[in-house]
Amino acid sequence: MGETPDQIKRDIERTRTELTQDTDRLVDRANPKSVIDRRTHRMRLRARGMKDRVMGSMPSPGSSGSSPGSAVRQNADQAAEAVRSAPQQAVQQTQGNPIAAGLIAFGAGLLTASLLSESQSEQRAAQRLQDRAGEVIEPARQAVSESVGRVREQASESARDAGEHLRESASERARSTGEHAQQEARSATERMRDS
Repeated sequence: MGETPDQIKRDIERTRTELTQDTDRLVDRANPKSVIDRRTHRMRLRARGMKDRVMGSMPSPGSSGSSPGSAVRQNADQAAEAVRSAPQQAVQQTQGNPIAAGLIAFGAGLLTASLLSESQSEQRAAQRLQDRAGEVIEPARQAVSESVGRVREQASESARDAGEHLRESASERARSTGEHAQQEARSATERMRDS
């Protein structure tokens, strides 16, 4: 026997509901805002995971009973996936924006440089640079100390000259004041005699 009309109606309603749900999911998936939100959420999760790997994180108490080995394995898998997908994501996200590409490359270089230890050749180069800097710094230091010495000598000479000038000026004024006082005394004496 065939299907009853009620069964056909239910099948049509179920199919219609599934089609509506599928259409809604497709519209939501294709919506630019939803795409940006999903990518932002994914990048935040990856950044948080990378931060936890770099900084280290302890599993929270009461978390699922996973062993430390499985957590390490999971973190290693996540790190490997992030490293594998990073170049493609960087290319996609910086397409048409050379400044962003340059900043990402600069940051990647800094991160790589901070993770790598110094090689022996880098250490030797730094030592040579320090030795050469010492060769340059020492003459400059001597020149500065000589200049300071000359400035001190000039300042002391100027102070001596100013002191002598002040002394001469003071003695000259004292002499002129003394002479003036003597003249006043003589004129006062003469006026007394006259009166």
